[in-house]
Amino acid sequence: MATVEIEVGLRRKNQLTLPEPMARRLGVGPGDRLVFALDESNPWRVEVRPLRRSYAGIWDGIGLDTEEEAAAYIEGERASWGP
Repeated sequence: MATVEIEVGLRRKNQLTLPEPMARRLGVGPGDRLVFALDESNPWRVEVRPLRRSYAGIWDGIGLDTEEEAAAYIEGERASWGP
């Protein structure tokens, strides 16, 4: 896996600008939301990932062809969560 590194500066109020090459690779732009995840076992490494803009089409290609099949799957998952 290739690593892409770009240095950025932290501004007042701990703000930073996501460099254009990173924004392009992540497929994000103005108004999009990002998640920063810090692994406490390695605090010098931070993962940045975009939040989905939409969950439309998330079921595509996983074998749930109807709304009824998707609803039954979700109900089964919910039933497995608790007592």
